[in-house]
Amino acid sequence: SAPRIQHTRRRRPRNPLRFAAMGKKSYQNYGKSFRKPKRPFEKERLDSEMKIIGEYGLKNKREVWRVNFALAKIRTAARTLLTLDEKSEQR
Repeated sequence: SAPRIQHTRRRRPRNPLRFAAMGKKSYQNYGKSFRKPKRPFEKERLDSEMKIIGEYGLKNKREVWRVNFALAKIRTAARTLLTLDEKSEQR
């Protein structure tokens, strides 16, 4: 039998302006805006998400995940800043 060829995923271009069609600018953002939960069928989390969606009239679970992801990013940034020295310019 012939050796199998291992396919690798193509990486998206580094500079989106360089690969835009016919010299037009590409305004697409390449960044994660939400993160799926690790356990898809955790009853407590599902119930709390449905309660939040009903309370605030959200369209779907992704909107809940997006806010949680944004808050997590802010929290991690705060944590790293608090570990810096008090007289540090970055803090």
